[in-house]
Amino acid sequence: MTGTTNSFDSTLKPRFPGLRLAALGGFLLFLACPVPALWLLAWVAVAPLILSVTRAVRMRQAFWRGYIFGWFFLAPVWYWVGLTIVAWTHSQIGWFAWFGLTLILALFYGFWGAGAWWLSRRLTGGRLIIALAAAWVIMEWARTLGAITMPWAQLSYTQYRFLPVLQFADVTGAYGVSFLIMLVNGALADWYNKRGQKDLATDSARWLWATLTLTGLLCLYGWARMLPADTGKTLNVAVMQGNFNAFVQQTPEQQMQVFTEMTSQASQTIPKPELYVWAESSAPGDAVHDGSVQSFLRGLALDSQAAVVVGSAVRDTKAHARANTAVLYDPDGRFSSLYNKRQLVPFGEFIPYRDLIPSSVAHAFDFPDDDVLQGKEAALLPFSTADGRQVRLGPFICYEAMYPNYAREMTASGANLLITQSNDSWFQSRAALEQHLAAVTLRAIENRREIARSTTTGITCILDSKGQTIARVPDDVKSWETRRMRLMDGKTLYTRFGDWFVAFCALVIAGLLYRTRLSLHAVKPA
Repeated sequence: MTGTTNSFDSTLKPRFPGLRLAALGGFLLFLACPVPALWLLAWVAVAPLILSVTRAVRMRQAFWRGYIFGWFFLAPVWYWVGLTIVAWTHSQIGWFAWFGLTLILALFYGFWGAGAWWLSRRLTGGRLIIALAAAWVIMEWARTLGAITMPWAQLSYTQYRFLPVLQFADVTGAYGVSFLIMLVNGALADWYNKRGQKDLATDSARWLWATLTLTGLLCLYGWARMLPADTGKTLNVAVMQGNFNAFVQQTPEQQMQVFTEMTSQASQTIPKPELYVWAESSAPGDAVHDGSVQSFLRGLALDSQAAVVVGSAVRDTKAHARANTAVLYDPDGRFSSLYNKRQLVPFGEFIPYRDLIPSSVAHAFDFPDDDVLQGKEAALLPFSTADGRQVRLGPFICYEAMYPNYAREMTASGANLLITQSNDSWFQSRAALEQHLAAVTLRAIENRREIARSTTTGITCILDSKGQTIARVPDDVKSWETRRMRLMDGKTLYTRFGDWFVAFCALVIAGLLYRTRLSLHAVKPA
């Protein structure tokens, strides 16, 4: 043991062996996620893990306890991965993919457990509580790095149904909410360990009350922040759900008929829509290079006297590949601009290390022959209304919602309205739909922008800048919703500076360790 006494050492005999505590914590955190979305459990779910890893005798033991936590959390959270790939491949091999994904990504929690053990040998009391929360933030941020990551089910997303506690994300990003939840978990674990020790119980109780008070104050801020209505010019927006199922092949003619019928019906609403947003991959062909599709979409925009955004597979003649693209036709029927998706889904839109994968494996998983072309820049979709309002749409497509930086870059580039298109008909689970929506909710709050979300089969909805769902289309039906949406300007602290809070957490850990080292030298006998 180095430096200090472990703050979480208990003189009481543990009631649960370490692995069981870790497994309990992981399962509780799963229950906090959508669905069943028992969000209050997130505030206590990580405490068993903290007790488990800090009581470990060796770092290796702490790592495995964190890894077990990761398994009991992630495996049930994304069980739908197995269902989706089984439906895609028509083979039970999908469960091997689910197993492999969990096998790898549970490692993040193992590394956090090892780090927590190391910190617990160097810090005590409140310093350790803060350091563990900061380390968790760094771990969640690390889950967003690289092309083959999957930052699904972050701690902050568990709170998407309790919006007041999320409102300060416009300062810190979603990571600040995760930090707050971890502070409460750490203080609870510390109090539990010291509750029978009179000389230490008072200090741990103070830290618990302090974290709960901070949470209460931030919730009060959130409630106050949610009171005023959004201000700014408005745009009448229709989010369209064509009920195009990825597993049911439709002809271009059938898709065009759906576009025509639904647009005609939606145009009868008052006020009349000025923008129609269709889902990812909803276009009946290449919306940029296919002459018949171009002509159809041009006519749709002209007839409705509104801008139309569609999701389309668009050929790049130079790269000889297709991009996953959001395409805008302005109210005058002109092809105006496009945005190519930048964060591709690994093993769905591109195959990492394709040359290293045996052909038998590629065939078994039905991998696509060609990778989707990756976009390079944050391209806005701008247009003007008949009365001169300047609309700057900031698109982010499907999987990009799980990465905070894409919506932030669009907003920082001048978007006054965000749109997100998705094809969630691949999912074979209600839980996956809600988990995806939870991330979109945070993107609205972080950037203080309203979001129009269109999907093929659900969840199609409109969110305000506080993350409130102000309109929602029923799942698995052909329908739409229209609302007046605010064109908002201004930039939040998070929009301006991005993931500054992650760097701050790293500095906090370094500062706490340095201060503790100085304190130890100060009391060292001459």
